[in-house]
Amino acid sequence: MNGLRLIFLCTSLVFCASTLAADALPPADTAADARVRELGRRWLENNDGIGLSIGVYDGTQRRFYNFGTTQLDGNRAPTKDTVYEIGSISKTFAGQLLARAVVEGRASLNDVVDQYLDEKYPNFTKDGEPIRLVHLANMTSQLVDNIPDLTQVKLVPGEPLAATRMKVIGRYTQEEFLRQLHRVAPRRAAGGEPAHSNVASMLLGVVLEKLYGEPFDVILARQIEKPLRMGSGTQPDAKLLAKGYTREGEPLPPFIAKMAWPSGSLRYSTDDLLRFASWQLVERDASVKLAHQPTWSTPDGRQSLALYWIVSDTPQGRRLQYSGGTYGFASTVELYPDAQLALVLLTNKAADGAQDTLRTLSARIVDVLRPEPLTNPTPADVPPAAR
Repeated sequence: MNGLRLIFLCTSLVFCASTLAADALPPADTAADARVRELGRRWLENNDGIGLSIGVYDGTQRRFYNFGTTQLDGNRAPTKDTVYEIGSISKTFAGQLLARAVVEGRASLNDVVDQYLDEKYPNFTKDGEPIRLVHLANMTSQLVDNIPDLTQVKLVPGEPLAATRMKVIGRYTQEEFLRQLHRVAPRRAAGGEPAHSNVASMLLGVVLEKLYGEPFDVILARQIEKPLRMGSGTQPDAKLLAKGYTREGEPLPPFIAKMAWPSGSLRYSTDDLLRFASWQLVERDASVKLAHQPTWSTPDGRQSLALYWIVSDTPQGRRLQYSGGTYGFASTVELYPDAQLALVLLTNKAADGAQDTLRTLSARIVDVLRPEPLTNPTPADVPPAAR
């Protein structure tokens, strides 16, 4: 199976009338607005959804669409400020922080990982190739997906298995992680076929703390959240949290896991994430440009990996995409720099195939907002090794 497809595969009962936030479409776009509303309503119905929030940045306009409810047994509709778990989209924040560190001269993407750790990890070298910083951020580290091994977690009576696993991750410490890393070896030489690895992203979080000499949440707030006027992804306002649900509709507690901040436990609203996405879209910042530069490509050059972002060419020009899921949420973000379009889609139920269906919904919204292909799109750059 193609590595990028594998990454795509790994990352309800109440329906209310949709609500549109105050910064809605201008009157000239009411037809497109109505079509987007209908697509959102249909997605919620067809996917047994609970709540769905969509944010669109269209050139200069910010638009928000909200459907359903924030929890199954309530009647409060989500808004642009409702906070969702964004899952693996958290990784794009870690990748952006790495790009900033490189631009600031703190590190190089080709640096060997354990030079930034307090101990040496000879087990990180396979077939003469050590794991480098770039391998952590372009999913080619060849490290396992998860430690601790959550498949060993036993069912606790009266508690969803997902909730028990969340508690295990929530109690996991950096000291335990670094100790267990001595027993983890890459499956193949780093730099080969990509595969999803929360371990690699957690390790990148440790490296970032060493590079900056500060905790991850402090770096994140200073470098990204405060300049973009975002809420805190590590300590969001509890009153704004949507409730997450498993595929079976079981309610879950919030996913609070410090070690997983760089890999999958950040939480943001549609407004927050759209601020990040629109900043990424314009690509003016040198570190953003670096984060979007492909570092691995499929043999045919049709898809590439930047620092976590999956890059491909579409009729609307270059697309950068990443999606995420937790035990109770699913999400996707898509950037179309040539078409000046960014989309954020967040939902509070981890239904089967939720990330796939959200990507399909996003593609349909793009077709509504950009129905004509670009005549001269900028092709995605292919890394030199793949040319």
